[in-house]
Amino acid sequence: MKTDDLENELRNLKFTHLSEDELAAYCDQELDPKHRLRAEAHLKQCFVCEQQLALLREESAALTYRQIDADDLALVERLLKPLQADRKPTESRPEEAAKDAATEVPVQERLTAYLRQLVANWQLAFQQPVMRGREEPGQEVWRWQSADGRLQAHAIMEKNADLTIHFAANDMALAGARLKISVGLMSQVITLRQVSASQVYAMVAVTWQQRQGNMANLAIEII
Repeated sequence: MKTDDLENELRNLKFTHLSEDELAAYCDQELDPKHRLRAEAHLKQCFVCEQQLALLREESAALTYRQIDADDLALVERLLKPLQADRKPTESRPEEAAKDAATEVPVQERLTAYLRQLVANWQLAFQQPVMRGREEPGQEVWRWQSADGRLQAHAIMEKNADLTIHFAANDMALAGARLKISVGLMSQVITLRQVSASQVYAMVAVTWQQRQGNMANLAIEII
């Protein structure tokens, strides 16, 4: 490359911010040598991208070294206290209680109980800095399952830096249920749809920009 061309390339780098994918790939050391050199040249001149990279590294470290402490346990106790108060005094074994709930409790009440437990579990897991980066592409960062195993949910950090939240149930009575989900800066309505003879499913994506809010404040409303 000629000297003039190289100078023009460096000048253009100063005014063209790195994309979210480029920053995430640089943070995870996934760029090839050529693109890594271009990214490093831009980061030396751009305060904005340098700060975004620092946030990505902080987020990655928070997810990697996150440990449950006494404050987390206290939070769980507070979140689960209303659930424990709702239990019948005659309940004995958890598996029997879950079976009775699935067969006797109306669908909407059962779903409400599931979602209350799901939200409590999410809030515990996400009591940490706002997620702005990503782990390895396709890596699962959160998982939950109801006590009776009828409803499951998990979150995956995708290659494009979206955080996708997946809901799956083997309780066909939940098919058609519409949920309003709010987390971070995202608010969206999804529908649990039948995808096979024995499963209903729904998915929602939280973009990098939408994760700038408090990710611990998950709210799910049946509509």
